[in-house]
Amino acid sequence: MSLEYMVLAATAFVTSTISAIIGMGGGMLLLAVMFSFLSHGEAIPIHASVQLASNGTRVLGYWPHVDWRTGGRFCLGMLPGAVVGAGLLFWLGEVTESEPYLKMVVGVYVLGSVFVPKPTNGARPGTWWDFPLIGFVAGSAALTVGAIGPLIAPLFVRRDFVKERLVATKAVCQMMTHLAKLPAFLLLGRLEVGRLGELGVLMIVMVIPGTLLGTRVMKYVSESLFRRLYLAALFLAGTKVLLVDGIWGAVSARAVG
Repeated sequence: MSLEYMVLAATAFVTSTISAIIGMGGGMLLLAVMFSFLSHGEAIPIHASVQLASNGTRVLGYWPHVDWRTGGRFCLGMLPGAVVGAGLLFWLGEVTESEPYLKMVVGVYVLGSVFVPKPTNGARPGTWWDFPLIGFVAGSAALTVGAIGPLIAPLFVRRDFVKERLVATKAVCQMMTHLAKLPAFLLLGRLEVGRLGELGVLMIVMVIPGTLLGTRVMKYVSESLFRRLYLAALFLAGTKVLLVDGIWGAVSARAVG
């Protein structure tokens, strides 16, 4: 086994454990490591396959806590969003120069969810269009951005989901998004099945025990600690998307151009 495979397999295990404990962060970290070894075109489809297994295992581990109504509302917008995203990717061919600027917007949005105080009367009950809207945006962006966890995470923290319900329901939303990406990648010719068979299957095998380990550790994490960890993960994810993927990506693109 090559060093590349060993590093990516170990990263898949560790990041799936992180996501099973705090509900986010693992997918973005995994994608960052994958970009160190793989091209964008290789990493995104394999990442979708691995995250589908990771989120699917997480759903099974937290099955009694899944809020299926919220998951259904998210999918109501995500499915047409995925169609729009696939059409844009087919039309554009590759990731456009505007992507860093879109990521700046996502980064500001995520950071805003951390620092903007919630209403003093507690969590808002939400509206009928909040999760369908974020589902549409996530579905449209998922084919190029890859890790959509930070994009949808703020809605859950603003609704005061308890830890198991948050992790379980967010996993359903992400699982359905990754599931919708795979046929799109196949139709667009972006999913290299041979490469997936060698590396992707190894990483998929590693995320299953990683997720199961995380679900066991979660039992020892208090609600208050969970919320602090979740907000910390949101802050780190928002900062990374804004500064590294957004601003630094735009500067690098200008330098190359």
